[in-house]
Amino acid sequence: MFLSADHARKIDPTLAARYHRLMTVEGKHHNSALCHIATALLTRIAACLRSDTRYQLQDVDGTPITETEGRAIVADRYTVPAATRAARRSMTATSRHPRRNERAEKGVDQRSKAPPVPLPA
Repeated sequence: MFLSADHARKIDPTLAARYHRLMTVEGKHHNSALCHIATALLTRIAACLRSDTRYQLQDVDGTPITETEGRAIVADRYTVPAATRAARRSMTATSRHPRRNERAEKGVDQRSKAPPVPLPA
C-alpha cells in the first residue's frame, strides 16, 4: 500500500492535495504523509469494491479527468518545495538519541567494572 500511495499521489489531484497539506502545513515527514495517503486510498478502494464501480480520477472540484491531466495538475499545483523536503529529511545523530549523547558527554556510557550479581540458587 505504501508504494501504491506514492504512485497515486503523483496522479490523483485530491490525494496530492492531501499529501501537499500534510507536508507543508502540518509538517509531516514523507513516510508519515504517505501512510496517511495509503489509508485514504484503501478507503476509496473498499468503497469502489462495495459499490461495484471503477475508480474515477477527479480534480479537487469533482471534475472527472484522465491520468495525463492528473499528472499535469499535480505537477503544476502540488509540488512540495525542495527546501521543505530537505527540512523534513534533516535528522542528526544528536536529535535522534539526545539521552545517549548526553550520557557519553558525561562519561557514564561505559559498562560498570563491578562483578555481576550472582543469581539466587
